[in-house]
Amino acid sequence: MHRWKKGIEGITPLQQAAMTYRSTWIILLGISLGIIFSFLVLETLWWVIIILVGALGNTIIQQIANYQKLTILRRIQDEF
Repeated sequence: MHRWKKGIEGITPLQQAAMTYRSTWIILLGISLGIIFSFLVLETLWWVIIILVGALGNTIIQQIANYQKLTILRRIQDEF
């Protein structure tokens, strides 16, 4: 447990932001595929589409914020 804690403490904010940015693309892909496949059975899963469209909008805004944070952290790192 001590080694794990020490490894986590060594992660920089830039590394955290980069990983969050990359991981959110996987979430966006999953939501998009969920919407597409829900359209195939629209009669029974129309309510899932409503939920997924809301999640898609929220996740897109989150990804924009992640990109901005990553860009700012990269600029700060380049200055030093």
